[in-house]
Amino acid sequence: MTKEFTDKNIIKGRWYNINKKIKKRIIAKYHRIKDWKMDPKGYFLIAVDKKNKIIRVGYCIFTKLGNSPVNDMIAEIKGKTAIEIVNTLIRKKFISTLQHAADMGIELHKAELSLKYDFKYIQDRDLEIKI
Repeated sequence: MTKEFTDKNIIKGRWYNINKKIKKRIIAKYHRIKDWKMDPKGYFLIAVDKKNKIIRVGYCIFTKLGNSPVNDMIAEIKGKTAIEIVNTLIRKKFISTLQHAADMGIELHKAELSLKYDFKYIQDRDLEIKI
């Protein structure tokens, strides 16, 4: 989607003109330890299956029994694109927080790019793109 700036206060969008009335300018920041919160609904293991040309996602839940937590993978979701998988996870109510939904979108998009361009994918790591 391209936007043309018709003047400094209007952005010509694809369907609408947007009036620029910015009241706040915010610098984005994220701390991997302090800002991260576990989704109480569970977590996911993501793998790229290059042989079958799909992304495989395991949905895991955890329970705490005494000092030993129990982790069970209770569903597997397969798809070719990040958008179809993340929307399935949301529709099935496997995700309960916005932060987790955003994180899954990012991770699944990395997995999709890995599948499409034959990159090595490791969950929660930056993609290694070799030119």
